[in-house]
Amino acid sequence: MKQFNSHTLDDGWMLDAASGAAPRAVRVLAACQSAIRADVHARYNAAETAFGALLETSPTATLSSNALDAVLSRISDEPEARDVDAVRHDPVMPAALQREIHRSLHKTWRRRIGGHSEIVLDSLSEPGVKARLLSIPPGKGAPEHGHEGEEITLVLSGSFHDGRDRFARGDACHAGPNLVHTPRVDSEETCICFAVELGELKPTHPALAWASRVFGPIM
Repeated sequence: MKQFNSHTLDDGWMLDAASGAAPRAVRVLAACQSAIRADVHARYNAAETAFGALLETSPTATLSSNALDAVLSRISDEPEARDVDAVRHDPVMPAALQREIHRSLHKTWRRRIGGHSEIVLDSLSEPGVKARLLSIPPGKGAPEHGHEGEEITLVLSGSFHDGRDRFARGDACHAGPNLVHTPRVDSEETCICFAVELGELKPTHPALAWASRVFGPIM
């Protein structure tokens, strides 16, 4: 299982993100942490350079006569190419994340149990992967819970403590399937996070666990 080290994406996730093997939500999260932290930026660039070198040594292939036109057409259809105007300077929100918020259907905060709010990023969510923005006021957090799969949470502003460690802007908190924790904001400002969940959250409180089975995800 991939693990985290010093609050950054480990080499496995970094290589998967750089090569395109990771889910798109994880690739965007890696790009966001790279934009915030210089150490991650250097590692991410090194991973992309390594894969570029591999491509240069790959056997060549014969291209069709309209290959260039086809590639240019695909580039112009890419969401990133169409959404350049949506990106503005924001000291909190990296450009890669701004584009996804612009593309998502739902852009308003929805209150969840525990006092926090969320925006589900449907442009990054897919079967088995849920991507969302979280806004958590000071002193608030999520009820104690475990995880069906891995969860990666990148802090964009403020900070929180989950009983193991403290995570501030630019830090990535990893929660694996065997971890039970209770994240709670310990900063004086609202904590904004970008979370990618590779499986559902599992509340430990019996009443909340029952509600999740009956009503679906409630956290």
